[in-house]
Amino acid sequence: MSKNLVLQIPDDVFEAVEQVAAKTGATAEKFVLEIVLRNLPHNKKMLTVEERRTALAKLMNYAGAVESDNSRSGDNELIDADLAREYGKDL
Repeated sequence: MSKNLVLQIPDDVFEAVEQVAAKTGATAEKFVLEIVLRNLPHNKKMLTVEERRTALAKLMNYAGAVESDNSRSGDNELIDADLAREYGKDL
């Protein structure tokens, strides 16, 4: 079931929403609804055993997809140091 929600917003805000929505190929209503949904706390439903198995099978398709010559490529401390160097901060 769905409900209607009527909002009164200034003309300039509505025009801006329409312009941005048009660039993405959406209506103003769909664009605003997407913003609202993105900002609501996520309602995480419990997955069934079968849904979990399916999700894990999809994830495992990517296992081993990247091969690195660096034996320490998964070393979190090394990764943190690389990031700190890149962004100029000491961790």
